[in-house]
Amino acid sequence: MYILSVDFGTSSVKLSILDETLKLIAKSKIEYNYDVIDKIQAQIDPEIIFAAMIKGIRQFQQDHLDKIEVIVICVFSPALCGMDQYGNSLYPSIIHLDRRSYKQSHEAMDLVGKENFLNINGNLPFSGGISLTSILWIKENYPEIFNRTYKFGHLNTFIHKKLTGEWGIDPSNASFTGLYETLKGGNWSESICNTLGIPTDKLPPIISSTKFIGKLTGECAGLLGLKEGIPVVMGANDTSSAAFGAGAVNHGDILNVAGSSEIVTVTTTDPKPCESYYIRTSVEENKWLYLTITISGFALEWYRKEFYKEISKENFYKEVFEDLLLNYKQTGDEKFDPYLAGDRHSMTIKKGGFSGMTFDTTREDLLMSLLVGTWEPLVNTLRICEEIMDLNKTIFLTGGMTSQTYLNFKKKRFEKYDFNMVEECSTVGNGKIALKAMQE
Repeated sequence: MYILSVDFGTSSVKLSILDETLKLIAKSKIEYNYDVIDKIQAQIDPEIIFAAMIKGIRQFQQDHLDKIEVIVICVFSPALCGMDQYGNSLYPSIIHLDRRSYKQSHEAMDLVGKENFLNINGNLPFSGGISLTSILWIKENYPEIFNRTYKFGHLNTFIHKKLTGEWGIDPSNASFTGLYETLKGGNWSESICNTLGIPTDKLPPIISSTKFIGKLTGECAGLLGLKEGIPVVMGANDTSSAAFGAGAVNHGDILNVAGSSEIVTVTTTDPKPCESYYIRTSVEENKWLYLTITISGFALEWYRKEFYKEISKENFYKEVFEDLLLNYKQTGDEKFDPYLAGDRHSMTIKKGGFSGMTFDTTREDLLMSLLVGTWEPLVNTLRICEEIMDLNKTIFLTGGMTSQTYLNFKKKRFEKYDFNMVEECSTVGNGKIALKAMQE
């Protein structure tokens, strides 16, 4: 028996075929681009993402595809999708990097109230970071699209409708809509939805991450080269799946995802809302994740392109960057505010910037301050969590930026903790979710 794991990221989809022991049999990766409009709008046509999935699956050998017995996906979020009754997208998917809805964010806060948001959903209505603000933006700017929308969901809602013809969203994604009873693992909040004028019948059914949502339709099976009727598991948000895959499932466990973004999650069985971090449900019932996210690899790549133009990308990362991590000694007071894409944890517009510079400041000084600055929100979250719970002193670490040299440099900032590097956490998490679904 083979498992097909599909991990949808912000800029690529990673597909893996696993056996029942979670051994990797084959993998593929297809990249895509999202659009940035007027510097603050970030969106992508979800059909582009689905087409990338088709392309990635077609790269596998047919004899591998013939052995697939279950499909499971995880998705980046939020990625708001407004769809008609057939699952067709009515507007580009508004993704987590979007910052167009600050106005709607404040209006929602005024109507619902800060304490209600925290006590019901566990999160404040941050622009782009919580998708209800994007729904309200569509409602105000494109009322005809809002009225035509049969279901508002996240990317997994769109993908599952394609695969199975069924509607659904998992609790971890529902947590990031701002409309869900996150703290009690309940249902859509009637009070929040009614206050904001978002009918609950425009929202999909909430289905546990480890439950089947449906079976692969004949039409979609033909597109993918798979057997009709393969069961499809609901799955989760990519970070929730990664925490599950890494084994960061006990109260006080920490996961750090180091890649295009820096993410830290802390698992808890006793959620306490705070405006400094997000709360989303875990894959498992009666467990939650505190979560903080900030730009990282995206910022590093921006800096490389702007300030190291004379050096090739390969040489920069293999030689210049590695040498700096090994030998750099900070002598100044340079600091970096990590808000090049705004701040997903703020009700106000923020921008990135360097400070503490003098005529002696070098590009190497700024580069190192950029790294340390992107870690600061994560460090602050761990400080808050240390005050309310006992934390595991070993952090599970995964992602693309996990070289030993990078890790040694990072340990200087996270001096209280050790790191345990784990690979392919989202893929492994998907596999574990699929196996759990088949056992239930």
